[in-house]
Formats: sequence, C-alpha cells, structure tokens
Amino acid sequence: MNFIEEICGISTNNKQPLVLLDEMTVKNLWNCLQHGFVLIGIRESNCMQKELIKKLQADIIKNDFRYCPIFGCCVNGNGSVYYLSAFVVANLNKAKEPCDFTALRLFADEISPKYRQQVSICENSSCTSVISLIDAFFEDWLKGNGLSCLYKGCYLNPPPMSYSERYIRDVKMNEIFINI
Repeated sequence: MNFIEEICGISTNNKQPLVLLDEMTVKNLWNCLQHGFVLIGIRESNCMQKELIKKLQADIIKNDFRYCPIFGCCVNGNGSVYYLSAFVVANLNKAKEPCDFTALRLFADEISPKYRQQVSICENSSCTSVISLIDAFFEDWLKGNGLSCLYKGCYLNPPPMSYSERYIRDVKMNEIFINI
C-alpha cells in the first residue's frame, strides 16, 4: 500500500516500502508533533474508505494543518494482512509554525461527526509516548468495530524520491514525511 498513489492519485516513481513507525522514525517526527496532534481514523469499510480519506485530507489542507498518513497493519484470523488508514494531524500550519491548540481541537470536534471518525486528541505528550498512543489508537479501533484481528504495528509513507514529489507532498498537500 502506498498512500501517495492509492489515495492522492499522484503519479510517482516512489515504489519504496512503507516505513515502520519505531523509535527512530518517531524521533524524526517529534519536531512536528511536539506542539500537540490529533489522531483521526476512518470507521468505514474499504469501499467507502478511499473517498472519505480524500475528503478528510481536503478538509485538513483547507484548514491549513500539516498531517502525516499512518497505516495500522493488521492480520485477520485466516492470515490475510490489511491496513487501517488514519492521519496524524499536527498542530502546525502550512508554514510549519505552531498554531493555537484550540484551533486544532475545534477542527477535530468539527470533523469527528462529519466523517464518523475515531478521534484521539493529544496536547501534551513526550516523544517516547507517541508510539504507545498510536498503537492504543489502532487497537481501540479494532475493538470498537468488533474485529478480532491482530494489530502488528504502524507504518508511514516512504520519504519523497525526487524534488517534484517532495514539492507536491510538502507544498501542495501539507504532508509531513520523514527523511531516513
């Protein structure tokens, strides 16, 4: 799965695998998340999920927030692997400046019923707690939907492979990505 092509419809040569969210990647993301963030997950089935993700992404961009798409890797009873899509919306504007956290909280309150989303708000956290917060978010999502799947971990999109891809993802789409 690659959010870049799957959801955004951007033609790219970036065929790198998803990046595991571990302590090293969280340290790279921490500059963006240290001012607070919101986790937003879609509750719909796969057929409706793509359209809802596109609409949610457009709302995030329209409200001038930066975001990072994340994917919860799950394995069901017969061994099939699938990914739950969600966003980490950082308390940063397009210029990568911290915002008033109230604006992000109001945004989360506004879109939660609009998309029937699972939302988790995190104003004060530490770098070390980010992974456990995201893991708990996906595990709660599975329990809340009555799914007996095994959660295996969280993944991020790979970093851009070209200047044009970086420009589109950073400047046009407000995406946060890590450099490995």
